[in-house]
Amino acid sequence: MKKILIYEYFTGGGLLNEDLSSDLMLEARMMLSTLIESCDRSKSFDCNYFLDYRLKDLYSDKAIVIHADKDLYDLSLIKEYDYVLPILPETNSNLLSYVKFLEKNNIKKIISNSETIKTCSDKLLFYKYLHKYSIPVIPTCDNINSKILSNKCIIKDRYGAGCSYVRVTDKSDLSKHYAKDRVIQPLIKGDSYSLSIFFAKSNYRLLTINRQHTVIEKNMIKLKCLSINVNKILYSRILSIISEVHNSLPGLFGFIGIDILLKKNDIYIVEVNTRLTTSYVGVYKTIGCNIIDLLVNHKYIKNVITSREYCLSNNE
Repeated sequence: MKKILIYEYFTGGGLLNEDLSSDLMLEARMMLSTLIESCDRSKSFDCNYFLDYRLKDLYSDKAIVIHADKDLYDLSLIKEYDYVLPILPETNSNLLSYVKFLEKNNIKKIISNSETIKTCSDKLLFYKYLHKYSIPVIPTCDNINSKILSNKCIIKDRYGAGCSYVRVTDKSDLSKHYAKDRVIQPLIKGDSYSLSIFFAKSNYRLLTINRQHTVIEKNMIKLKCLSINVNKILYSRILSIISEVHNSLPGLFGFIGIDILLKKNDIYIVEVNTRLTTSYVGVYKTIGCNIIDLLVNHKYIKNVITSREYCLSNNE
């Protein structure tokens, strides 16, 4: 049985020098619990996980308690494992830096390579990269006078994770809210979805299509609920888009989330998350697929979406 070391940032010691009141803590706990359960069900993998010493309620015999930053970089410990699964936010290059550390020390990891993570973490670079391959992606710029902008615009953190900062504003008010390390996009009205996918080196498996229920509160876009494994909306088109992404970003590997926007029959890619996302919490509940086992049997998982749906609320 192979061993996996899980480093989930918020529960695993990434906040050692901060309090534990992050808005993303609930999602982090759910993802960690899902992964531990997945390993418990697996006949191929066992796991341990880094755990912030303050989170005593998450302690088990699988926990590796973290008291200092250096514990996260203990090579003598890390090299005992067959794989490391890092789940860190893109903000402040946290994910990129840790993956570079793993690569530098030849640690096998369940995640994309650092070059791919760098491209996908930077929303401006990501737009330019996919646009070069003629893949439909939300136009993105860092110039308030750009011709690609419409009367209504969205301002985002350039390296943000999720809805860290997503503001809707009039084009005439851009100068009031735009700042360094943010990007601007035209507001395209449509339906928001995410795709949960496992990428192998030569193929991929679409697991679930998920509906993102968002609201605008005080001009900020917030995710309120996620319906996991919804109907096959534009299924063949979505598979085609995923294939284009896979061909243009061959360094993608592991658990990937792709956010898309549907406007009638048009599909726009919003971003590619190169790490495991919250939607994976509902994969086993909806299609009975043990996500950890995809590492060994992904060739036999068909691109089939079942009818069972699971709703994940931020209030759970």
